[in-house]
Amino acid sequence: MKKDEANQLADQAIAALQAELKAGRSETLIQYLDAMSRFHSYSWNNCLLITLQMPEATFVAGFHRWLRMGRCVRKGESGIAIMAPLVRCKRDDADGDNSETSGETGDKDERRIRGFKIVHVFDVRQTDGDDLPELATMHGDPGQILCSLEGLIRANGITLNEEVLAHGVKGVSRKGEIAIAEGLPSAERFAVLAHELAHEWMHGPQHRMTLAKTVRETEAEAVAYVVCRSFGLDCSTRSSDYIQMYRGDEVTLMASLGRIQRTATRIIESMSQSSASLSDESLVA
Repeated sequence: MKKDEANQLADQAIAALQAELKAGRSETLIQYLDAMSRFHSYSWNNCLLITLQMPEATFVAGFHRWLRMGRCVRKGESGIAIMAPLVRCKRDDADGDNSETSGETGDKDERRIRGFKIVHVFDVRQTDGDDLPELATMHGDPGQILCSLEGLIRANGITLNEEVLAHGVKGVSRKGEIAIAEGLPSAERFAVLAHELAHEWMHGPQHRMTLAKTVRETEAEAVAYVVCRSFGLDCSTRSSDYIQMYRGDEVTLMASLGRIQRTATRIIESMSQSSASLSDESLVA
């Protein structure tokens, strides 16, 4: 594939992504964000405690929170101990009445932590029940272009590893190394690798300090979208949902248009050449 052809494919894909972003959040994204809002963000100390007790844990919550999410902890499962604050509420009223509470307080209440207690949380794999909402995924069969993309990554000196990643995390760029979640379907694996390769090529240490995460994630996912569409994979609403999850929009996309197009074109060209080489080798064999 020539560079002009790759550029034309990129232009068409970006126009399609622009239209999807204009359409706004999909119902799938709305449900996903609503579900995620019900989970706690744990402190660094509690994350360490969770990792020490259950290294394979990916998504944890307390017993009652799982019930509210439509899931229940299986009988006999051992909880993961973490530290929860004991809150003392000092009420600013005429009586000077003080009380301790674990619930919500009025506007005039002053909340003070007087200590900590041990509580238990459970990983999603210790529960049964309703499926947690997921973002839209890729569809199609990438065939040999998946091998071409993996080969392109390694040919550029980037290590590629499969790992158990946190719930909802499918890939990570570590500058010189890409980690991808185990067991992804081939189409999803292709999209994630394209996204992480875009990070590797576009976002060096300086960019990671100066560019907002919204911009970085918009750029990487837009590149992945262009590459996937160019090779005939069905992106559905996956990329627009992902970008909007990080508060990206059409304006963010257009501001990075040149960088996105250059990176996507580079990947498409390189993979097309690699795929052609693989086809020639198979014919000779």
